[in-house]
Amino acid sequence: MSLLNVRGLTKEFGDLTAVDDVDFDIEDGEFVSILGPSGSGKSTVLRMVAGFEEPTDGAISLDGVDLVGSPPFERDVNMVFQNLALFPHLTVAENIGYGLKQQGVPASERRERTERMLEMVRLEGYGDRTPSELSGGEQQRVALARALVNEPALVLFDEPLSSLDRKLRQHMQTELQRIQAETDTTFLYVTHDQEVALAVSDRLVVLDEGRIQQVGTVEDLYEAPESKFVADFIGDVNAVEGRVTGADGDGVTVDAGTGDVRIPAAAAGDVAVGDPVDVCVRPYLVRVEGDDRADAADGTFSTTGVVRNRSYQGSDSLYGVETEAWGRLTAEVRSASFDIGESVRVAWDAADVHLYRRDESSTSEPEAA
Repeated sequence: MSLLNVRGLTKEFGDLTAVDDVDFDIEDGEFVSILGPSGSGKSTVLRMVAGFEEPTDGAISLDGVDLVGSPPFERDVNMVFQNLALFPHLTVAENIGYGLKQQGVPASERRERTERMLEMVRLEGYGDRTPSELSGGEQQRVALARALVNEPALVLFDEPLSSLDRKLRQHMQTELQRIQAETDTTFLYVTHDQEVALAVSDRLVVLDEGRIQQVGTVEDLYEAPESKFVADFIGDVNAVEGRVTGADGDGVTVDAGTGDVRIPAAAAGDVAVGDPVDVCVRPYLVRVEGDDRADAADGTFSTTGVVRNRSYQGSDSLYGVETEAWGRLTAEVRSASFDIGESVRVAWDAADVHLYRRDESSTSEPEAA
């Protein structure tokens, strides 16, 4: 059953439309992330759900109750802010129990529920400390405990991990998943960081310029992106320009500057003969071979190039190859090693591509994560 329903949500600031006709639902107990570049409208959506901004148009309901027009304190929602907003003059226990005190919960019950939350976030014995005595990760957990202690239907997160280093951020991702599963609370998380979103989410809502680009599971958005923007924003992708030279019920033929390549219907997308297209492929699907290898067989894209850089990743290496036909490409290689300046051949199978019609009137590229 859907807990949160958002329909036609729009927010205008003067002549600027920050959020444009946004629709999505969140099921009870889900962990959903709104992902998009800076300025995409994701934080504005969150603030409208929380009640800190009023929509210009549209509807928001929580468990069947209309939220539009109601103040934040009347909504069964709590929020974890980017700056955490802990009270520096209060102890950890007082910070966690603050909302309960405002609601008039008796002191004995506040202590019991606060202790339970300290155990949940693994901060037993920290109740008498002040926020300044805690590490960044510990402060994150206090903010989360404060948001959960009064058992809201929905907890909102506005990029709370953005200030943490990578190792601590990864640890907090695991903690968020654990706590969400143990409490069975619905989480709506806003971030521009694709790594965080992919790690923690059941589903993603991808925004760009105030509009939804795609909604789906992590696997759906990574394996079957519906646009070049989503393909480029969810993970890394190589894109080369081509044109459709033939089409039938079994697929299309594309010339990307190295001759016609047949692409099966499952990978072809909605394109027609003559359309300019972007041929997109993930770096882990790009093969790098010695340049003495024969030309590619039918059903593969292939060209020669020169290795310009290498980034060691542990289990694999990322190679930047300057190709003759397509410019700079990135390949993720595990089973071979190549030297900077070495001549190589790069290739990938046509069945592994995502094909999108290219708008030749626009030269803008999506903002990288």
